[in-house]
Amino acid sequence: MSQISDAVTYPTEHDDWVKTVLIGGVLSAFGFLLLPLLPVYGYVVRVIRHSLEGDPRPPTFGDWEELVVDGAKAFLVGAAYMLVPAIVGAVTVGGSIVAIATGTRGGAATGIAGLVVGGLLTAVLSIVFGYVAVAAVVAFADERRLGAAFDLGILKPVLLSGAYATAWAFSLVVFLAASVLVGVLNGIPVLGAVIGAFVFFYAQVVAARLWADGYGDARTEAEETSRPEVGGSTA
Repeated sequence: MSQISDAVTYPTEHDDWVKTVLIGGVLSAFGFLLLPLLPVYGYVVRVIRHSLEGDPRPPTFGDWEELVVDGAKAFLVGAAYMLVPAIVGAVTVGGSIVAIATGTRGGAATGIAGLVVGGLLTAVLSIVFGYVAVAAVVAFADERRLGAAFDLGILKPVLLSGAYATAWAFSLVVFLAASVLVGVLNGIPVLGAVIGAFVFFYAQVVAARLWADGYGDARTEAEETSRPEVGGSTA
């Protein structure tokens, strides 16, 4: 797997990288409209495919129909996996709010305890299912079919691989660093939020590169493990 430092500079390894980041940043800035996020997700899928194919340079925006379609599929895959944490969060938080709203001391205590436990449970489930969701999106990008995102035979060796786990952990560090930077930038009215959109898009590209590298290494390890030994002794 590439070093995290290589992944951080990956988005700049193309002559048109500034144009690509500008497009991605503008689309991300209008992400509150939801539709502009689809080509961004599609671009992430394209980054994964280029990386898995061994291309050292990031792709460019183009063929917008493909970007939107791939982005919509990637969104659906992620949403499907994150449905469980979402339901658990809604039920526990909703139930806790109802308990607090009763106005009784017992209801308040129960509600607060429910919020704490429900919040922790939702957070843990989000991490676990998020770990799987990322591998599923990469599998979809690699195989170019939605079914691959839910194929246990494809996902299991990846999810149990140290290479993928490391790449995924590195991506969390990237997103955490980006979030801290965006938080600082948000101190600048309006402009900070706009710049933050570009920062987060850049972080997504770096993360996609890491995911692809970890997934590729995991699949290679699985293939080497399952390959029959040659030249073994015979009785």
